[in-house]
Amino acid sequence: MFKFQEYINSIEEGKGAKIIRSAVLLLMLVAASLVYNTNFTRNLTAPEAMDSAQIARNIANGEGFKTQFIRPVAIDMIRQAGNVTEKELKESFPDITHPPLYPLLLAGWMKLMPFEFEIDLNDIESQRYQPEILIHLLNQILFFLALLQLFRLGKQLFDSLVAWCSSLVFIGSELYWQFSASGLSTMFLLVIFLALTKALVSFEEKASSQLIKGAKVKFLGSFFCMSCWVGVLVGLGCMTRYGFGLLIIPIAVFIVWFGGSFRWRAIMFAFLAFLIVILPWVGRNIYLSGNAFGTSGLAMYAQTYEFPEDTIERTLFFDLKELEDARSNGGNVLNQSVADRVGFWSIADKLSRNVRQLLLTDLPAFSGGWFAVICLIGLVVPFRNPKLHRLRVFLLLSLVILAIGQALGKTHLSDAGSTLTELIRRPLGKVGLAELSPNLSGDNLIVILGPVSFLFGAGLFFSLLDQWKVNLPEMRFAGCSLIVLSSSLPLLLSFLLPKPYPVADPPYHPARIQYLKLIPKEHGLDELKSDNLFMSDLPWALAWYGNQDSIWITRSVQPDFYQINDEFRPVKALYFTEMTTDQRYVSRVFAPNTSNWERFVLAIQLNKYLPDGFPLLGVEDAFSPRQWMLFDVSSSTK
Repeated sequence: MFKFQEYINSIEEGKGAKIIRSAVLLLMLVAASLVYNTNFTRNLTAPEAMDSAQIARNIANGEGFKTQFIRPVAIDMIRQAGNVTEKELKESFPDITHPPLYPLLLAGWMKLMPFEFEIDLNDIESQRYQPEILIHLLNQILFFLALLQLFRLGKQLFDSLVAWCSSLVFIGSELYWQFSASGLSTMFLLVIFLALTKALVSFEEKASSQLIKGAKVKFLGSFFCMSCWVGVLVGLGCMTRYGFGLLIIPIAVFIVWFGGSFRWRAIMFAFLAFLIVILPWVGRNIYLSGNAFGTSGLAMYAQTYEFPEDTIERTLFFDLKELEDARSNGGNVLNQSVADRVGFWSIADKLSRNVRQLLLTDLPAFSGGWFAVICLIGLVVPFRNPKLHRLRVFLLLSLVILAIGQALGKTHLSDAGSTLTELIRRPLGKVGLAELSPNLSGDNLIVILGPVSFLFGAGLFFSLLDQWKVNLPEMRFAGCSLIVLSSSLPLLLSFLLPKPYPVADPPYHPARIQYLKLIPKEHGLDELKSDNLFMSDLPWALAWYGNQDSIWITRSVQPDFYQINDEFRPVKALYFTEMTTDQRYVSRVFAPNTSNWERFVLAIQLNKYLPDGFPLLGVEDAFSPRQWMLFDVSSSTK
């Protein structure tokens, strides 16, 4: 009887009560996740997400870090480095765009879970792609892990009320739910950043204990282990998204400013750990492409006047003969063709344009809602607690550094006016709209600062209540409820909107993309194989959904297409979508480039005309007028 009474008390007040509350909260989160996934998720829409997923599938299949999404400029870079033979390049194209950590995480998940990549084409109306449901699950597990980290950090820095308020704001933020369903690496990056913030707090506590003692102390092993851990976390973040590595700058400032008597050795340990993590991959990229970050190193030149939209990645800068001549003369053709073509003022113009946009639109809502403004104020206003003041300095420096990195590294993928974004935001299917945040992109770096800034915003709010002598628990609870409800209102109101069509068509339809390789067979020709080379304006979708080697459509028909077909690999099929035949189609027809693909498609549509000598003579117009497929008929019975 006595033990039973103890058990009852435990349930009501002790550990049992905590377990029950935790279980109830977990069930509520799972229920919210199921409701959100059922009502608002579709197939992946971010090219970076599909690209990472197809690389992960190759890794899981034991094929190494290869890609089926081939960028023309990557061919140039690898050829110029000269460490991969033409035969190796044709058989297995190495990825030189993405850092490795997120694809490796996805590959492990694919080995663990029952992924089914093939679609039953007899059920062409199947709407959800099963592998993407499992990818959503992984990212939402990371979402809940970040939530737990945020709550524990809030209790350590502030109190339980601030921790609960910030955590609930995070749960109610539509932007982070969208990121969890995007397939991007943002959730994983957020987990790393929260771990980094916790490590800096521990580092600061150890450094402060030295300062309080006021005397030189002997070597503290744990202190320098913490310094190494900080460097490792920055390195892991950099290997998830290259821009994260910029945080080594505010980390260095933080250690110098608040590191105590061992600050210089602490910096050395942190920087050394950072280099140990990233150098193997950086060395691999230099070996393959001559650039530490591969094609990602060209992002600074994208969206300039010389290379608008996505043209830099779709451009071939030289042919094999030019490369051989340049190599014999000791020249560096690629650098002359890219870096030397983009002047300083062009990059400065890109920086100023993007910083202006960031200040006007991105920064006021960098964490997904109006509460971001209070959070920014909370980061600027000093707190009495020295621990909060020091962390605030790091966060402000990080915001500035990441904002500059985001502005310089911005590509067409984060351009709200891009053709792809416009297509995805159109009405999808027969019901609903695709209401996507303009900040939903892999180029968005400052979004990872949002959850920690929630702590400072909530802390500022409750500090103001305390200064107003509002000490009633009911008033503090009411204030917390007001913040959570108002910041969560966009997500709550979205449930009243029509349910969006679960397939982003246009431009993506998984079943249709897998069906493409069967089209020649329906015309009495040989079925296309996965190792046959496609060219498309949506190569990431063909690589992911179709498990198809696909190269990004070149900048021009002549000479770039023929260089790919003659010097790299024969193009067996050409697939055009709304990305080419969009609302700007007519204006591009009359563009100065006389060999553009828009004129090529117009000739097919109006004149049923193909240029003399064009190798792809089969034409499938079942998806016309906006989608066309051309395929090779030379290897089969015509």
